[in-house]
Amino acid sequence: MSTHAEERQPLDRTWVHKQWRHVRLWRRFLGQAVVRETHYRAHFLTTLLVGLVQLGLGIVPTLLLFGFTQQVHGWSRAEVIALVGVFQIVTGLMATFVAPNLNRMTAYLTEGELDGVLLRPVSSQFYLTLRWINVAELTNVASGIAVLVIGLVQSGIRPGAGQVLQAVVLVGCGLVLLTAVWSAMSFLAFWLQSVGPIGVVFLSLVEAGRYPLVFFPLAVRTFLTFAFPVAFATTFPVRAMAGDLGWGPVALGIGLAVVATLLVRLLWRRGLLTYSSASS
Repeated sequence: MSTHAEERQPLDRTWVHKQWRHVRLWRRFLGQAVVRETHYRAHFLTTLLVGLVQLGLGIVPTLLLFGFTQQVHGWSRAEVIALVGVFQIVTGLMATFVAPNLNRMTAYLTEGELDGVLLRPVSSQFYLTLRWINVAELTNVASGIAVLVIGLVQSGIRPGAGQVLQAVVLVGCGLVLLTAVWSAMSFLAFWLQSVGPIGVVFLSLVEAGRYPLVFFPLAVRTFLTFAFPVAFATTFPVRAMAGDLGWGPVALGIGLAVVATLLVRLLWRRGLLTYSSASS
């Protein structure tokens, strides 16, 4: 009787159970990362100082540009400072949760580490994308929030609850989209063996998110919205908080994030079909 009852369990319950297992596993990863960070306090302070220097270097061009004018393409200095804050938050989150993993992709494939991952009773893509966490990079997220608040106050923007929700959802979509793009580029290691230079190209392209989308020519704007969608992570959230966006771009961002996730999943499976154990 019990066997038949188990067979009749809905598939969605099994799916939810598996996803919850991944959540619990990720919480364990986070706990291990915090413990590691307590043993290397100098690393925490170094990351904080480097992040503050990078943030300052990101604001300097804005101050120089607006030293000669009050607005550029409808953006004030304070609004661009808020944008720099959002950029710092996004890059800080990626440096915390994404970069430590995707930067290891070449090693996973060429040194045989993927063999052990494939034997684990969890999604191999989940494990390789979210296993390692660099807690110290959260200091950059905190400094980004501070800069964002300063920029909003100076610009006189007072976003309502709906506008804040739009901005948060857009940042989430932007993070998913950028992670999907970086993952797709990293998964090319199945065919190229080494993707170190590709990671450098990705980080260079992300730098475009420091500036409003309208600062670029039309062709570049299209590229930064659909091909390399950094606009969803930086420009669009600030515009949403300013009340200049409706729910249309939010829905577009959600749709693109779902499609990108599915495509990356297909690419990962296709890569696994071509993978031959590095230890064999």
